[in-house]
Amino acid sequence: MTENAESVVRRSTLMAAGHSNYSVALRCRPDGPWQQLLPGVLLLKSGPPTRRQRVKAAVLYAGDDALITGIESLRAHGLHAFDTDEVHMLVPGTRRLSSREYVRVERTSRMPRARIIKGLAFAPPHRAAVDAARRIRDPSERRALLFAPIDAGLCTIEQVRAEIDGGAQRGTAALRELLHEVLTPPLTSTVHQGWAKRVIREAPLPAPEWDVPIHTATGQAIGIADAWWDSVGLAWDFGNQRDRCIRRREEAFTKAGLIFVRTTVAELRSNIDAIVLALAHAYLKAASRPRPPVHALT
Repeated sequence: MTENAESVVRRSTLMAAGHSNYSVALRCRPDGPWQQLLPGVLLLKSGPPTRRQRVKAAVLYAGDDALITGIESLRAHGLHAFDTDEVHMLVPGTRRLSSREYVRVERTSRMPRARIIKGLAFAPPHRAAVDAARRIRDPSERRALLFAPIDAGLCTIEQVRAEIDGGAQRGTAALRELLHEVLTPPLTSTVHQGWAKRVIREAPLPAPEWDVPIHTATGQAIGIADAWWDSVGLAWDFGNQRDRCIRRREEAFTKAGLIFVRTTVAELRSNIDAIVLALAHAYLKAASRPRPPVHALT
């Protein structure tokens, strides 16, 4: 029989290929070449499984309609600052499946659309962050988990808010408090902000406010401005975030009638004169039209 790439298979697959219960049990003895990782799921090699093999086993155990969420999903999306031995799986609410070993199974009526990464199905970053953070007791770790995908440009604060509002209420009280805090976590590094403040010292502009959440008149979150001139409704973005997130943020700000200036990190380090000119022009443009009906949480 040809083993798959991770050497992780369902017992039923082996049986269909001609193995008997006896032959499988024989190979899974303590000194045998195979081992059982989870009920009905085998690793066709001895020795400790790799992280990928553990995740693959969790997927085979949970079934084809399951998704990986929580910290493991955040890691798959590139956020490697967090670690856990647990694999958190979402399954449809109609399923009856128990958590086993290192696999946490959660039934949900709100299965998100899968993000396929290297052949495995993961929950999107905003859902994964909420699923992970609502189970964390430590406030600083909870905050870090909740805001990590926003900081990385993988989703918006509004997507996280919508996930909290639309999902199960259990364990979300602390997350709601985080989103309603007056001082939200800065989404740019102190290094980038230091470079930006150096630019502002050279610009003929009043001092802005930094890391400011902007909301519509009805209270809907628009996004967080790295720098914000409230009197004219001007937002400056200079964080090291992914292009697709920048486009979403710019679209949200401009849709609200705001002037949005984007500066790359490379420009921030080396092209001060051009940035000063762009900000001055943007400020004059913003001041020449009625200020949009937005408010900032400062």
